[in-house]
Amino acid sequence: MSQPTDVEHVERWDASQESHEHDAQHANKQIGVLAAEAGRSVADWTLWVGILGIALVAYLAGLDNNTMWAWQTAATTAFEDYPAYTAVTVVQAVLIAVGKFPIAKFADVFGRAQAYALSVLLWVLGFIIIAVAQTTRDVAGGTVLYALGNTGVQIMQQIVLADYISTKWRGVSIGLVSLPYVINFWAATQITTKIRAVNWRWGPGFFSICAPVAAFSIILALAINQRRAKAKGLIPVHPYKTMPLLSAVYTFLVDIDALGLFLICGGFLLFLLPLNLAKLQGDGWSTGWIIAMLVLGGLMIISFCVWEYFAPKPILNRRWRLNKDVHFATAIGFFDFFSFYTSWVPAYYWSMIVMGYDNSGATYFSNCQSLALTVFGIAAGFISLGTKNYKWVMVSGACIRMLGIGLMIKYRNAGSSNFQAVMPQVLQGMGGGFLGITLQVAAQVSVRHQDVATVTAYFLLLTEIGGACGNAVIGAIQTNVLPGYYDKYLPMLNATERAAIYASPYSAALLYPIGTPERTGMINAYNDYVHILLIVAIVLSVPPIILGLIINNRKLNDKQNCVSNELAGMRRLSVDSDQPSEGSIDKN
Repeated sequence: MSQPTDVEHVERWDASQESHEHDAQHANKQIGVLAAEAGRSVADWTLWVGILGIALVAYLAGLDNNTMWAWQTAATTAFEDYPAYTAVTVVQAVLIAVGKFPIAKFADVFGRAQAYALSVLLWVLGFIIIAVAQTTRDVAGGTVLYALGNTGVQIMQQIVLADYISTKWRGVSIGLVSLPYVINFWAATQITTKIRAVNWRWGPGFFSICAPVAAFSIILALAINQRRAKAKGLIPVHPYKTMPLLSAVYTFLVDIDALGLFLICGGFLLFLLPLNLAKLQGDGWSTGWIIAMLVLGGLMIISFCVWEYFAPKPILNRRWRLNKDVHFATAIGFFDFFSFYTSWVPAYYWSMIVMGYDNSGATYFSNCQSLALTVFGIAAGFISLGTKNYKWVMVSGACIRMLGIGLMIKYRNAGSSNFQAVMPQVLQGMGGGFLGITLQVAAQVSVRHQDVATVTAYFLLLTEIGGACGNAVIGAIQTNVLPGYYDKYLPMLNATERAAIYASPYSAALLYPIGTPERTGMINAYNDYVHILLIVAIVLSVPPIILGLIINNRKLNDKQNCVSNELAGMRRLSVDSDQPSEGSIDKN
């Protein structure tokens, strides 16, 4: 079937058009989505202002993600409650995972500018509370708001890119947003060192000032675009404004699927917290409240799945609930993060104990994988742009990931050279860069614009759950296996000394230099422990390859997605369809 030309079929939506075709096209779109499309159609210089804002926020958020741990560590240490640091960071990680859905739904119901502003407000309030905290409880409270704001900014960056950027440029834009990590890889350490030498409170205080400044451009651009579009009649009056108060509240709760949000966020919160906290408890997985939280969390997740079948406006919309490309991409992300965390988390102490790196060297060794992931992620975006597809970049990334883990199994031993130790880290980062970019593109381009926000939140949530599962596996193996290896390889030490090594590998590495019998025993024990984790990681790297081979290879184009005729902005093709066109799927 021949394809129509842009001249014949591309047109701007006229708000005065009352046709049945227009009604059918927009009936299921929420105001926030319509506002995003209309705003894009009237953007001019504001587009470049928005791009500047996205770049500034991307840099600041990247710097924040590389420094927040330092302020939290300094705060809990200053309040003589350092053990609470682990609990605070666990809560932060879980809230960052589950907080994306509420912000995504808010953006669909009210608008992108409003959701962005709310996220930045929470982000700034979190920084301020941490900066003026007088107790660990204050730090924890600030961290809750900070985490919700941080995850809101993350998801809004991705949603706005999906609104404004066509499918063929989507991978490049996602990759470029992570580019600041290349600079922050070095700069973050220098900043935290200098600020902590003065007063740690200046750290979060600095971010509380810079965050609204950085975000001002993007929020201003989105707000101006929405205002212009509304003035031209491109955005209908929000239905809440014409309703009685109680009716408006009820409609709002239906629109955001309030019960669904409660069940999915509460369920995963109760499920993820024990996965991360069990290793800190004396009885581990046998702790009563750990079991109770897992059971209750599981029941809430099951209840969510049942509720979504009956919900008037479900989070998991019927339009994409059975979309295999969304679920395959998400499953690949889940297994990839599961495998990644299982192999990456132990790298820091392995390099310190086995290779003899100091604290700085071990940090760079551990983070070089993330640096490679960023660089090769941008490369993956440009490869997808050139080839106009993502499937084989994705499969290549999964295979390179497996190769990197295989080389880790071979070279995670005493006597390995620096090159043999570092190269698998770089290969892992290369594979992860290829995978991370193409997976998000695959999920986003497989659904209509109305669903892109919730699908992005769904994808990011499940991938972060994979990371939480990886941390849980590490905690279980470390708790149940590593002490036995220390008993086996360090018979010359008593139980108290072996327990001290287990509790503080860094101090033990300083106490027992390389060449001593104690250090040799530590090296043998840690190598055996890490090899178990790497075997788990390489097994988990198989599903991404299989799923990548059977996922659709959609042809990337100038439209907003690959399954309908929606173009970027409020332009559209005259023939609208929920199904991909004949040329949109590459049979290979």
